[in-house]
Amino acid sequence: MMNRLLDVSLDLSRRTLLALVLFALPLAAFAQDKSAETFLRSTYGKAYIGKNAKGVDIDTRARLDRYFTPELARRIDDDATSAAKRGDIGELDGDAFIGAQDFEISKFDISVQATDATHATGTVRFNNLGDARTVVVTLVRLKSGWRIADIDWGGQAGKLSDLFAHAK
Repeated sequence: MMNRLLDVSLDLSRRTLLALVLFALPLAAFAQDKSAETFLRSTYGKAYIGKNAKGVDIDTRARLDRYFTPELARRIDDDATSAAKRGDIGELDGDAFIGAQDFEISKFDISVQATDATHATGTVRFNNLGDARTVVVTLVRLKSGWRIADIDWGGQAGKLSDLFAHAK
């Protein structure tokens, strides 16, 4: 009789554990998704809203590292440094985050879809100077937090990483 009670107890414990795991997995993915979304919302935040907005300043390597993966930050920095030595402007001659030189934005619609525990894709929709825009941001979670691996500005504008295809 005691063995049978033990078997029933173990069976219930296994079912309970399985139910908890199945319940926790979507919550973990949701929490992951929100963390990436928080990163994107902080990036595409107040710095871009309104007539006098200045955007996000990425004119130093430390600032680049705050937003981009080490590889992409290095490529942007190398290009800017090389261009400056020639007295020129680098390949990135506009705002990296919105893909424009001039902007007047009133709000962003941001959604993030987790791909797995360390990758997500963000979709950022906004109107810039009356034109509807959609930017797709590829995100990677590093030890230092979420970082941008690439930005697709759409159409002929292309991707941020494509600007530096020549830089290895």
